[in-house]
Amino acid sequence: MHRYFIGFLFLALQVLSAHGSPLLLDDTGNGISLNPALSYLEDPDSRLQLDELLAHPQQWTQNGEKTFNKSYNESSWWLKLEIDNPTERTQSRLLEISYPVLDYIDVYLFSGDNLIAQHQLGDKYPYHKRLFDHRNFIIPLNWEPQQHLTVYLRVKTSSAVQVPVTLWDEQSFFGFDTTRTILQGIFFGTMIVIAAYNLLIFFVLGERTYLLYVGYVLCMPLFLASLGGYSFRYLWPTFTQWNDQSIIVFLSGVVIFGASFTRSFLKVRSYSPAIDRALVVFWGGSILLAVSAFFLPYHYNIVALIIWAAGACITALLSGCVCWYKGQITAKYYTIAWTSMLSGGLILAMNKAGILPTNLFTEYGTHIGSALEVVLLSFALAERINAERRMRYEAQEHALIATQRANEELEGRVQERTRELEDLTRQLRDLSNTDQLTGLHNRRHLDSVMLEEWERGKRYQRPLAVILMDIDHFKNVNDTHGHPVGDDCLQEVAKRVQAGVRWPTDFASRYGGEEFCIILPETEVEGALTVAERIRTLIESDPILTRNGPLPITISAGVHSLVPDANNTPQSLLEQADMALYQAKQQGRNRVCPRQAA
Repeated sequence: MHRYFIGFLFLALQVLSAHGSPLLLDDTGNGISLNPALSYLEDPDSRLQLDELLAHPQQWTQNGEKTFNKSYNESSWWLKLEIDNPTERTQSRLLEISYPVLDYIDVYLFSGDNLIAQHQLGDKYPYHKRLFDHRNFIIPLNWEPQQHLTVYLRVKTSSAVQVPVTLWDEQSFFGFDTTRTILQGIFFGTMIVIAAYNLLIFFVLGERTYLLYVGYVLCMPLFLASLGGYSFRYLWPTFTQWNDQSIIVFLSGVVIFGASFTRSFLKVRSYSPAIDRALVVFWGGSILLAVSAFFLPYHYNIVALIIWAAGACITALLSGCVCWYKGQITAKYYTIAWTSMLSGGLILAMNKAGILPTNLFTEYGTHIGSALEVVLLSFALAERINAERRMRYEAQEHALIATQRANEELEGRVQERTRELEDLTRQLRDLSNTDQLTGLHNRRHLDSVMLEEWERGKRYQRPLAVILMDIDHFKNVNDTHGHPVGDDCLQEVAKRVQAGVRWPTDFASRYGGEEFCIILPETEVEGALTVAERIRTLIESDPILTRNGPLPITISAGVHSLVPDANNTPQSLLEQADMALYQAKQQGRNRVCPRQAA
């Protein structure tokens, strides 16, 4: 269930208090960060071999809570993990290294003094040689009862030396990875849709600015896809040399098209010739850096390019500020959009330089910033058309009637394209907030609404109730009748859940898998129990018609209500409702239970 996948973000690493003590496996299997359990050793000359490492005691350094990150350097790094299985049964886990551009990773697994396995990973090997079909590096680990494993990793790379390591059980890993992939898909889909839309505008209007904007929009996701390992997995799995070069080429392309678009869109030469010349210099320098990717070592090239790209972003932002100050209307939209991009780019650069830690914010900062930027720039392009239309209308106000009619036709075309852009943006927003299978709101939108209602209830001291529902024995439906029938059940249950919610302020969403969540503002436990029982009865009353015939379906529901205050959190409200749901299942299912004290 998705609640367990998301739960890994809140788990603390369970290690013994003494430094260097082994990690003890437990039964949860959820994603556990291994950063505090890591110890490391630098090999500046890259001469240290495994035999020498084992034969002579080494001065290992404890890593600490942050992701292991040594920025760009030419050393080799040895990392060590010690993990015990204190249970009386065999345990299996997946060790994930979630930085896909590491060149070489040598893996050695020891049980006591015996080498039981070794692997060679890294993006310098063809993709098909990986142990797991995944963009990140996945290492399977198996423990016999009471077995102690020591994992040695030797990392040598021309990219930033970052080794974020997480321990998973297989089910939790693939569940979380599905969510992560969906988020990436939304980002790349958004960029492709916007690029295609503006390419169509270019074909209609023939204006060069739109073509430059399309080049910029395409280079950005290609750069992030190369950096995130998606390109190596799907586009060029055997071209290991190009895999490094592509990062340089596409990041250079971002600067090349970004500088050209800025000059064309803002007409910088008319407002500041000096800044226009600076943009030309960045444009030409980026072309040289793109070409040098095929001749110079990646390590030197990427450092120079990051600095160069940061300078180009700052110059582009300065262009927008100057044009805005000098009265250009569309420059304000450009400046706001470029600020989003610059923020994301600086976060990425500071993360690769080791200044910022590796986490979800720094990992996806560039994605968020670039997505906001391209959307805002699309609005800026639309505003530019409107501004030019208004100027043209004023200049031709006293012209012939025929000319006025031509201007009105042009106005209609522009308004139509503006509406299309607004509709597309609204559709993208609705798509990102809606579960595509059931039509209910998705978990992402649920978290946003929960936070809003929590703050409102906290401010006015009004109760807030949550109902968590789970389809009883849903796994048997999928196993017996197949997933298409399971989807039929989910869709019909969602309709009945929606039908059971009466007030406009009540919010129903798909929580994950076969679970549903309802937020009831201004509602005590009694009112929430009434709603939950009404929905339970609606679902139980009539079998669900599926492609394989009618199926009787029931649900279990947990209810909890409280007045938000400083001693509670939205997460604790959900957890209490989840405990009530567990009580309902323990009492025989097909029932509604309020949260009761243990």
